[in-house]
Amino acid sequence: MKGSLRKRLSSPHLWVASTYFAEGYPYTVVNTLAEVLFKELGASLKAIGLTALLHLPWNLKFLWGPFADRYATKRSWLIWTEVGIVSVILALALVAPLPNVLTLASALFLALAFLSATHDIAIDGYYLEALDKKGQSRFVGYRVTAYRVAMLVVSGPLVVFISKVGWPAGFVLVAALMALLLFYHATWLPRVETPGVAPWEMVRAACRVKTFLAAAGLAMLAGAARYLLSLEAVRASRRRLLEALPFLDKISVSEWIALAFLAALLVVLAMQGRIRRWIDTRDSFYADAFVDFLAQRQVGRILAFVILFRTGESFLLKMRYAFLRDIGMTMEQFGIAGGTFGVVASLAATMAGGYLISRDGLERWLWPFVLMQNVLQLLYMAVSYYYVDLAQAGVAPLNYALLTLVITVEAFGAGFGTAVFMVYIMRCCRPRYKAAHMAILTALMSLSFTFAGVASGFLAEWMGYTLYFGFTFVAAVPGMVLLFFIPYLDGTTASDAPECSR
Repeated sequence: MKGSLRKRLSSPHLWVASTYFAEGYPYTVVNTLAEVLFKELGASLKAIGLTALLHLPWNLKFLWGPFADRYATKRSWLIWTEVGIVSVILALALVAPLPNVLTLASALFLALAFLSATHDIAIDGYYLEALDKKGQSRFVGYRVTAYRVAMLVVSGPLVVFISKVGWPAGFVLVAALMALLLFYHATWLPRVETPGVAPWEMVRAACRVKTFLAAAGLAMLAGAARYLLSLEAVRASRRRLLEALPFLDKISVSEWIALAFLAALLVVLAMQGRIRRWIDTRDSFYADAFVDFLAQRQVGRILAFVILFRTGESFLLKMRYAFLRDIGMTMEQFGIAGGTFGVVASLAATMAGGYLISRDGLERWLWPFVLMQNVLQLLYMAVSYYYVDLAQAGVAPLNYALLTLVITVEAFGAGFGTAVFMVYIMRCCRPRYKAAHMAILTALMSLSFTFAGVASGFLAEWMGYTLYFGFTFVAAVPGMVLLFFIPYLDGTTASDAPECSR
């Protein structure tokens, strides 16, 4: 009986849902509760805006992704980061009543962000390790659903609870829910991995003289950059540059880092042969992880596809709310339409898509799902064509039911596109460095949102909404064209190719 119960509790139907709920949970605590806390405690708008910097660990997680492949197991990384997450949230409960809470909370939220990003690496790596190719496709919907539910729990019920009982008690509840997940994972998460190098070897490596010198060098560079930026001549040059190129002022720090990451990958790709010859003379698992990713066949096409596949959707989402508000939809109506009907439709489509792909293969459903994602964006072009002239002139009344239907149908199509995309990037992770490669790919995923964030406002003002929403479909075409040229759509994966050898 006990063995049967343990088997049921260790089922992937449970642990996939619990781990991805646990992934979305601290992410939303950092990216939602921090902003709410700062606002409620009277922080300035500038300080509230700086909470966006807390997202940087997710932009940079590819830098330490290889360590999860090298040391211990992904399961142990998952559990110990959850121990850290619970501890930091409890520390937030302790500092919440203090007079200097904003300074202390900022440091704790940053630590929580770093732990949460590392937790993401461990969960993604464990998922790829614990499930075969069919299982990975089958449970894509579980992943997305659990993650979104966690976001809704934090941004909805937990925020309401905190408003009733205060921040100290609220953070205790937040920690308690995370502790329950930790207990389940520590007790019933299957042990499926072969342990890597002992964890204390990582500490020993970090204590090497070269590591200290590298850290000191980076600190000196950061100090020098900060000093140069403080000079009046540099500030004046910056003002002139922003006057000439105002769109640069719209790019956030995290977006600059995402662009720098892409530039670095392209440089490494261009110099891959030389870099691999240099690595052959050294013992560096860290560098191997990146070069092994870039050594797989047609990697340039993979990089282009990962960046471009969701570009059209990214442009659409950046201007969707502004458009709907401009034609008369209220914030409450949008919240109900997008946050309820849209979310449910997206989750249902992602789950259905993952199931169908696992049953019939990605090749069978690739084009139907991709076309559903991108063609349905044109619904907004049709709505804009109808309403921008007629509704604003008062000739046609706003049809909220129609707008809700448009939001729901488009979200349904986007959910199927998500299923395709998640299955594909899992196929691009090579065996030895699954966690590192998934960290690289998920970091690249955000680049399309970066590009859209920089350009969307300028393009919408220049084109007008109708042409802009037509452009969102055009922006999706390069990603669809790449489907004819990228590898791993024939049932093979990066695991089928030989690894980068020393």
